Amino acid sequence: MRKILSSQQTKQLDAITMSAQGISSYELMERAVQNLYAEMEIYCPDFGNKNFLVVAGTGNNGGDGLGVARMLKNANLNVSVWLCDFSSKISPECQTNINRYGEDEILFLSRHEMGNLSISDECIVIDAIFCTGLSRSVTGKYAEVINIINSSDAEVWSIDIPSGLFGEDNSQNDGVIIKANVTFSIGNRPLSAMFAENYRYFGNVRLVDIGHEMKVTDQMECSWYCLEESDAVGRIKPRQPFDHKGTFGHALLLAGGKGKAGAAVMASRACLRSGIGLLSVSSPDDICNIMQISVPEAMYIENWDGDAEKFSAIGIGPGIGVEEVAVSLVANVLNCRKPMVVDADAINVIANNRQLFDKLENCILTPHPKEFERLFGKIENPFERLRAMSEFSQKHNCVVVLKGGITAISLTDGRILFYIGMNPGIATGGSGDVLTGVITSLLAQGYSVDDAAVVGTWIHGEAGKLATADYGVISTVATDIINKLPVMLKKL
Repeated sequence: MRKILSSQQTKQLDAITMSAQGISSYELMERAVQNLYAEMEIYCPDFGNKNFLVVAGTGNNGGDGLGVARMLKNANLNVSVWLCDFSSKISPECQTNINRYGEDEILFLSRHEMGNLSISDECIVIDAIFCTGLSRSVTGKYAEVINIINSSDAEVWSIDIPSGLFGEDNSQNDGVIIKANVTFSIGNRPLSAMFAENYRYFGNVRLVDIGHEMKVTDQMECSWYCLEESDAVGRIKPRQPFDHKGTFGHALLLAGGKGKAGAAVMASRACLRSGIGLLSVSSPDDICNIMQISVPEAMYIENWDGDAEKFSAIGIGPGIGVEEVAVSLVANVLNCRKPMVVDADAINVIANNRQLFDKLENCILTPHPKEFERLFGKIENPFERLRAMSEFSQKHNCVVVLKGGITAISLTDGRILFYIGMNPGIATGGSGDVLTGVITSLLAQGYSVDDAAVVGTWIHGEAGKLATADYGVISTVATDIINKLPVMLKKL
């Protein structure tokens, strides 16, 4: 897992890297400049034919921007530079790059009337005004410059972070913020890039590696992580030649209702495709025939009596409704104290019957944002949402999987993992039912709640990417995700 460092920790990492590698701050900056330039060339196929405007501050972020401007100039590309010299403080590294670029070719904005500034819609603006360490809302002259950039139709590339945005909690940030099309994040994604609310500022995020001493991050305390492929693959249990269906668990899935047989069908199919040994499904009598025809591999239970002894894990929620019979069902199944996935209507039932919170030990809750709001109340600040998830998971020894473009997973120890899916193609009805089936299967196979949530989220998301590669982000449906589970799992 790749740690998401705070702004302060990123500064510490820079200092440790310079000390360990025997390089100066300017040499580290120059390495960043070289790698930023290379990444920009990769990102933009028509890079050599573009016009650029670099808008720089007077700190080290400005130094990065001026270094990129120098490389653009040396490549004989059309580049202009604005320097926001509204502060008397200029970092030594920034000053060096001012000198190397040439002061006479830089427009110093403190000496210029803001009303006379304009930006061509045909150019690319490279924003290098502020970095992740910003802690005060942007106002005054800086805000005027950012407003000029935002009001233009030019494409905007931010270095490190969109200027005006804080690296972590922006709840008290009422200033002006750059709206970038792409952000070239140096070494580490800032936490604020994980929040849907901030996508309009970050745009797409591309990581730029500058050779930090990453081993030292092992000693840094951290609560936030990016989930990488190796984290999921490394948790997957290998299969042996003499394994049999009993080896891979027996799951009980409680799903479906009148008009919602599809939820039970999709969850069941996903569960079976994810390696379960045996699956029993309990659904209302009026959809039993639909289930038996649609999922012949599963066994069916009429009017489940509450006996869960033979089951290794349970999944509950898709399509069960929130009527009194569902309330009774959820309460009974939580009393079983089995590893469990709680989804959809089961989450809504629990939200309305909070005395059930104390029975969530060893459960995985998989809410979408509205279901999350019903559970936790309305929390406008995304940073506080993470805190609420973390505290809830630790208190109840459960996992919360908050589904979204970037899915946040709070583990039982309170750590937050982010799966960066960014795939709107799987934002479709039934996708959550598929996730329930996948995770239920893993729980039944003996994965811990932490590992089942991590591996299941990754499997579901990666299968979704395969589906949208075939059908596109508009036409993909939930059953397409199920159909890609064997393709994805075969690669492991």
